[in-house]
Amino acid sequence: MIIKSPSDKLVTLINSLTKAEKRSFRLFANRNGSEGDPKFMQLFHLLSKEERFDEAIVLKKIPELKKSQLSNLKANLFKQILSCLRLLERNKIAEIQVREQIDFARILYDKGMYKTCLEILDKAKKRSKEINFETLTLSIIYFQKQIESQHITGSMSSTADELSSEADELLEQIDLTNKLSNLSLLLYGRYLRNGFVKNDVEYEDLSTFLHEHLPYYNEQRLGFYQKLYLYQSYVWFYIMAQDFPNSYKYSKKWVNIYDENPNRKLTSTTAYIKGHHNVLNALFLTKKADRFNEAYEQFLKIDIHEHKTPSFNEISLFHLFKWTHFLNKTFLNAAYEVSDQLLELESIVVENTFGWDMHRMLILYYKIGCTYFGIGDLGKAIDYLNVICNKNYPDLRQDIQSFARILNLIANFDLGNESLVSYQVKSLYRFLSKMEELEQTQLEIIKFLRKTPKMLPRDLKAEFIKLKDNLAKIEIRPYEKRPFLYLDIISWLEAKIQETTIKKVIQGKLKMNS
Repeated sequence: MIIKSPSDKLVTLINSLTKAEKRSFRLFANRNGSEGDPKFMQLFHLLSKEERFDEAIVLKKIPELKKSQLSNLKANLFKQILSCLRLLERNKIAEIQVREQIDFARILYDKGMYKTCLEILDKAKKRSKEINFETLTLSIIYFQKQIESQHITGSMSSTADELSSEADELLEQIDLTNKLSNLSLLLYGRYLRNGFVKNDVEYEDLSTFLHEHLPYYNEQRLGFYQKLYLYQSYVWFYIMAQDFPNSYKYSKKWVNIYDENPNRKLTSTTAYIKGHHNVLNALFLTKKADRFNEAYEQFLKIDIHEHKTPSFNEISLFHLFKWTHFLNKTFLNAAYEVSDQLLELESIVVENTFGWDMHRMLILYYKIGCTYFGIGDLGKAIDYLNVICNKNYPDLRQDIQSFARILNLIANFDLGNESLVSYQVKSLYRFLSKMEELEQTQLEIIKFLRKTPKMLPRDLKAEFIKLKDNLAKIEIRPYEKRPFLYLDIISWLEAKIQETTIKKVIQGKLKMNS
């Protein structure tokens, strides 16, 4: 089992086209009414049937095409497809509409039609402000200033002060937006690299980083995107700090600004979907099963097809979070079973139907491995975990990678693979030695697994109880929650002690807490 690597970018683009988009492209390509089939269209028809680019096949199927021409032909086809898609998307994406108006204004300017140019720019500026596209608005203002300062338009005296003041105010807003978006991006990068903080030193370092980069702001005066970046920053911070109630608080704020600005759901759809994802994530991490189930049903009601033509990116993101939280719902409710939904998800993940990035794929492989572990199909669990364990991903979620290796060890232990467990313990030590600090949970589990080959069967139960008691003491520590979020190791131990399944143990706990 492997994670499929990305294909040639031209093939990927062509494969992402809908039937309607392909039909539109054929019409676009033949717009000049030229006879015959241009070479780039021959290439388009050929690649529409392929999953990967094979130069030998292309040259064989299009014999009049020379090898030296292929690179330029691919580039031309790529450009033609994007030009067609731009025309199709202009009625949907406000940003494209504004840029088109700026292009029209530029043409009129070159024709010497200054007043008409300014009229179009004024309308474009109003639209740009409506969608909070500050940098685009600033470029329009600069264009207006250029016209007013170089040509007599009859309005210079009344607009000079207005344009100057408008530019200064906008630059201040852009500076604030830039600082908030930088902070959000930097915190997210730390999260992808390191996951949760592991001790007070790491928490203090994270907290210092936040306050050093957080600009002064008045929340009531922030614009839509400024609030969005601010709330995103706090969500990433509190997730890393393992303060999940506050993570939920700011995730809800993130979603609420869309309820206050419903039009943004259509113009900033991906961030809207991601806000719901973080609400669900916070509820999962706080183990609020009933509230999670309710929020998940609300998420599924999002009409991703509210756009007449939703983008592939929007569809991809919606399905990513739909399936991620399908697995989280399985964990919270101990609904471990081989369902049609699980089999559908496996097919999507193995094929990487939606082109998800490596970070997302690692998490999904791990969660599916955990699901099969809960079902009791340890061989299938090991297959998925091996995708992570057999290769090192140095820049991605060291925490996920380490716990995948631990779960793999436990699965092999349950299968009685003693020699493999001994080898994997050494391999795990090598992997963990590259991390700055080992966690107590990891050390306790490894210490237990190293002793197992020497244990007599009659002693195992006592060792299970001893390990459970040690881990229960660790679980209540502020920065030791993380391992228990990824794998309910205590429920596994209770299942061993009670000689039952992990599914029955977790379901019993749910009944007691309901």
